[in-house]
Amino acid sequence: MYEVRDFARVADFLLPRKNQVHAVILVMSLVMVPGLIASLTPIDIESYDMESPELTAFKVLNEDFAASEEAYGVMISIRDPMHVQNGPIAPHIDENGDVLHGELPTAKERVGYPGESAGLVGEGIPLGGILNLTVLREIEMKIARVAADPLAEFMRPLVSELSGQNVAGALALPDNFRSFMAGESMLTRGTVNLFGQPVPARTNWDDCGVLECLEFDDANITQAHIDLAAHRMMLHSDGAMLRWLSTDRGFTYDESSPVIGPIGGKMTEDGTFADDIEWGPGRWSASTTWILFQLSRDAMEESGFTHSWAEAAAEPDGYTYFGSKLRTTAPINTAEECRASVDAGEKPCSAEWAIIALETNLRTTDELTLTMVIGEGINVEMNRELQESAILMAGMAVAIIVLLWVSLRRFSDVAIVAATLGFSLLWMQGSIGWGIILGNEFGFKIISRSQFSNLLPILVLALGIDDSLHALHRYKEERRSGKAPHDAAHSSMSRVGRAIMLTSFTTMSAFAANLTSDIAALRSFGIEAALGVGAAFILTGLWAPIIRMDWDLLMEKRGKLPEETTGKVHMIREEWLTGIADNSSKHAALLLTVIVATTALAVPVMMSLEGDFKVEDFIDGESDFAQGVLLINTRFSDEGEPASVVIEGDMLDPRVFAAIQATRDNMANASANDPGKYTTTPLGTPEMHAIDELVWFAEASMVVDSTPFEAAGWGASDLDCDTDSNGLPEETDRDCLRFMFGFVFTYGIPAGGIIPTIPASIAGLYILPECELDPLAVHLCDDGTEPEYLRMTMAWGISNAEQFSLVELDLAELKMDMQPFQDLAAQDISVRAGIGVASEEFPVTWAIPTGDPVIRYVAASSMQNQLQSSLFLGVLFCLITLWWGFRRIDSGFADYSTKDLLLSSPVIIALTAYVYFTVGSGFAALLGVWLVVGAGLWGVRSLSTAMFTTIPIVVVIIWLYAIIALAGYGLNMVTVAIAAMALGVGIDYVIHVVERYREERSEGANVDASIRAIGGAAGLALFGSAVSDVTGFLIIAQSPMGFFASFGLFCAVMIGLSLFASLVTTPAMLGSLARRRKTQTQQVEAQ
Repeated sequence: MYEVRDFARVADFLLPRKNQVHAVILVMSLVMVPGLIASLTPIDIESYDMESPELTAFKVLNEDFAASEEAYGVMISIRDPMHVQNGPIAPHIDENGDVLHGELPTAKERVGYPGESAGLVGEGIPLGGILNLTVLREIEMKIARVAADPLAEFMRPLVSELSGQNVAGALALPDNFRSFMAGESMLTRGTVNLFGQPVPARTNWDDCGVLECLEFDDANITQAHIDLAAHRMMLHSDGAMLRWLSTDRGFTYDESSPVIGPIGGKMTEDGTFADDIEWGPGRWSASTTWILFQLSRDAMEESGFTHSWAEAAAEPDGYTYFGSKLRTTAPINTAEECRASVDAGEKPCSAEWAIIALETNLRTTDELTLTMVIGEGINVEMNRELQESAILMAGMAVAIIVLLWVSLRRFSDVAIVAATLGFSLLWMQGSIGWGIILGNEFGFKIISRSQFSNLLPILVLALGIDDSLHALHRYKEERRSGKAPHDAAHSSMSRVGRAIMLTSFTTMSAFAANLTSDIAALRSFGIEAALGVGAAFILTGLWAPIIRMDWDLLMEKRGKLPEETTGKVHMIREEWLTGIADNSSKHAALLLTVIVATTALAVPVMMSLEGDFKVEDFIDGESDFAQGVLLINTRFSDEGEPASVVIEGDMLDPRVFAAIQATRDNMANASANDPGKYTTTPLGTPEMHAIDELVWFAEASMVVDSTPFEAAGWGASDLDCDTDSNGLPEETDRDCLRFMFGFVFTYGIPAGGIIPTIPASIAGLYILPECELDPLAVHLCDDGTEPEYLRMTMAWGISNAEQFSLVELDLAELKMDMQPFQDLAAQDISVRAGIGVASEEFPVTWAIPTGDPVIRYVAASSMQNQLQSSLFLGVLFCLITLWWGFRRIDSGFADYSTKDLLLSSPVIIALTAYVYFTVGSGFAALLGVWLVVGAGLWGVRSLSTAMFTTIPIVVVIIWLYAIIALAGYGLNMVTVAIAAMALGVGIDYVIHVVERYREERSEGANVDASIRAIGGAAGLALFGSAVSDVTGFLIIAQSPMGFFASFGLFCAVMIGLSLFASLVTTPAMLGSLARRRKTQTQQVEAQ
C-alpha cells in the first residue's frame, strides 16, 4: 500500500470560505465583461500574423509597388435552361430598387461542364453559349451596373490583350467585339516591323462574305455576325481570344451557319489545328467568360475602406434568414458614407463587403447567365456559415442538457453544470479580451486570434462537462455512502479535485507546446487554450461542488434534501461499466495483443497522410466561394491564381534584364518533377510578365513614332545610350535601360501601329525608381541625378493553388527556373540581403516568389508543420507534468534521491535532446536543469506512472490519424488541431482512471477491486461526459461548414477512442502490470 496526494488542503481552505469564493467569482465575472466585449472582434482568416520571407515580399509588393492595384475577376456562366424557364425573370429587384435576394440564381444553376473543347450545345442552350448575341447584351447590362457601382470611382485602366483597347473600367467580351467590329482592334490594323516595313493586318472586318459588315451596336446585327467575328478573333489572335472563354470552348457543326471552321478541333501551341480535323459550317461556343476590373487599394483606403476584415466595421444587416437558410445581403456603402464614418472616429468600411455588394448588384441582371465573383468574400462566407451553424450549436446545447440530466438525474445538477460552463466561457473570452486590451495599451501583441480560436469554446465545453461530471458524480457517491453535504463535497474536492487539477495542467501543458512556435497565431492558440482550460478547472472543477454543497445545505435546512439512493441508473448501469473494466483486466493479454497489432497496422496508415488543402474541408462545398474555386479548376484550369516574384538589387544591370527572358525559357522546359501547374497561355506556354515586355512594346511603338520619346529626353546629349542599326536602344546598355524604364514608368506606352496605348500604371506594377523622375528627361531624377531601380516584380500564376503538394513542387520548379537570377547573386536568392550589398559582380540581392497562393501555402504549411511538431512536444510536456503530478509525498530536498536521478537519466537525456533540436539550446538547458532537480525529488516510480498514463493516449492519436487517412482526409490545420485536442482531452480520461485506481490502492483495496472501482463514479462520469460530447460533436458534424463538419466528426471519433482508452486499454494495462509484478514477486520468494 502506498500514499497518494490529494486536494485536502485546498478543500480545507475553500469550503469554510464558500461565501467569499462565490463573491470573488462573481466579481471576477463582472471584470471579465469588458474583456468579453473586446474579444468579440471579427477574425480575419486571410491575415497571417507570422514572419516569413514570402510575407515580407508580399508587404513590399503591396506597400511599394502599384501592385496595390488589385485585379478582380467576375465569372459569367450560362445558366441551365431548366432554371431559366422555371425561375423568375430579371431584373431581380422590387419597385423600390431593392434586391430580391430570394430570387437571385444560385451557383448550382449553372449549366454543366460539357468537357474540354466540346463546345456548348443542347436543348434550350443559346446558340454559341456565352458567345450568343442575347447573352452578350446581358453581359453589357452587367458592365453598365459596374459603371454605376460605388466602386467605379476606384477602378483603374485595363488594356485588352485581344483588341489592344484601353478600357477605364470593366473589361468584357462585348468590349472586344465592339472594338473588332469597328475596325479598331489591333487584329484589324496594319503596322510596321522593326525595319520600318509595312505589315498587313492579321484579319479584317471589311469583307464579311455573304454578310454585311456591321458594328456591334448596330440594330441589325445578327448571331451570324457574332459567329463570324468570334471565328476571326479566334484564329488570328495567337490564343488571346481563347483566354476569354472556358476550356469547353469548341467549334460545333451547324449547317445553317455561314462560318467554316475546325469542327471539334483543338488549337495547338503554334496556333494551328491538326491536319486531320474536319472543316465545315458551324460556330464557336463556350459556357463561361469573364468580366475583369482593377481597383486601387490606396484610393479605396483613402476613401474610408479597409482591406482588413478585423479592422472593418461590422455589418449587422449583412446576413438575413430566408426560412432556415441564412443568405448574404451585402450592404451598399458609398465612399462618402465611408469617409464620414472614418472622420467620425468609427471603423472604416469593409472592401470585402463592397466586392460582394458589387457581385449582388450584377446578379440582379442574371437571367440567361449566372454571375460569380471569384476568390473573394472568404470572410463573408465563413462568418455566414458560422452564424448559420448557431442553430446547430443551440441544438447541441439542448441535446447536452438532456444527456446531462440522464447522467446526473437532478435538475439542479444540470443547472449547476450549465451555469459553471457559461461562466467558464465568460472567463475564457474575457481573459482573452483583456489580453487584447493590454496588448493594444502597451504596444505588444499578446493575443493574435485565428480560425483556431473558433474551436476553443468547444474545447472548454468538452473539458468542463468532464470536470463537472466527475466532481458531481463523486459527490453523489459520497452522499450514497451516508456522508453529509459538507463531507461529501470535501471528499469530492479532495480526491477528484486533484485529478481535475492534473487533467487541467496536462491539457495546458499540451497546448503550451505551441508557445515554442514562431507563428503568433499558434502561440496565441496556446495562450487562449490555457486560459480556457484554467477557467474550466476553477469553475467546473472547484466551484461546481461548492455550489452543489451550498444548495444541498439549503435544502437540508428546509427539510427538502433528497437522499442519493443506490441502484438509480445514471445513463448506464454502474455494474456494466464495472464489468467492462474488470473483464478488460482479466483478458488483458488478448486485448493488449489486439491493441498492439491494431496500432502496428495503423502506424503506416498514419504515416501515409499527406498535407493538402481542400476548400470544402473549410467551408460549405455548395457555397458560391467553393463553387467558384471548382469552376476555376475545371473551366479555366490554364489560368490559375496570380502570384508574383519580388526581386531586389541593381535592376539596371543588363544581365538582370536578360535573366527575365532566360527564366521564361526555363519555365517552358519542364524538369522531371515539374507538376505542370504554371499558369499558361491558352496555347500551353507558361506565362511570366515583367518589365522587359513593356520595354519591347515601347521599342515597337518607337519604330512607328519616336516623337513622344524625344519629348521625354530620347536623344538628349546627357543620355549615353547605344542604339542598334534600327536606331533602337540596346538592351545590353545600362543607360538605355534607365531611359526605357523611366519612360514606361512615367508615360506608359503610346499607341503605335499594332501596339495599343498602355497606361503608366501598368509599368508601376513591375518597376520602381528610387526618386521622382524628370518628365522631360526620364533618365534623370527631378534633381538632375541618375535614378536607381532597386526593385522589380515579375507576374506569374499557379493552377490548382489549393493543392499544397502541387504548390510545393511548383515553387521548387520555379526556384530551379530562376537559376539565371541565382547566378547573379552572392547568396541563396531566397535569403534577403541588403540592397546596398549589390555589386557589379553580383547585382541580385533577393528574388523570391510571393502573392496570395504562395503566402497561403507558406502560412498553412508552416502552421500545419509546427502544430504537428508541437503535438509530440505536447506529449513530452504532458509526460513531464504527470511526472511532477504523481510525485511522491515526501519530495523535499532532504529526501533527494540520486538513485532515482540515475534511473531517470536516460529519459532526461532523451527529453532534453529532443527539445534542444526542436526548440533551442536555451529552453533545453532550463528544462534539463529542472528535470535533474525534479528527478531526485519526484522519484522514478512517478515517472513510470506518468509514462504508463501517457501510452494509451499516444495509441489514441495514432488510431485517430489512421481513421482520418482511411476516411480520405489529409493533413491540414483542422485535422492536426484535432489531434492536438485529442492529446489535451483524451489524457484527461486516462488520468481520472489512473487516479481512481491509485486512490483505491492507497486505501488498501486489491488490484481487482481497484479496477472494478473504476467503473463506479469515475466510469459513470467518463461515460456521461463521452456520450454528451460525442452527441454534441455529431450535431456539429451536420454543419454545412466543412471546418465545423470535419472538426465535429473527428472530435466525436476522438472522444470515443479516449473512452475506449480509459475503460478498456488502461484497465487492461493495469491488470497486466499487476499480474506481472505478482509473478515476479512469487519468483523472488520461491528463490
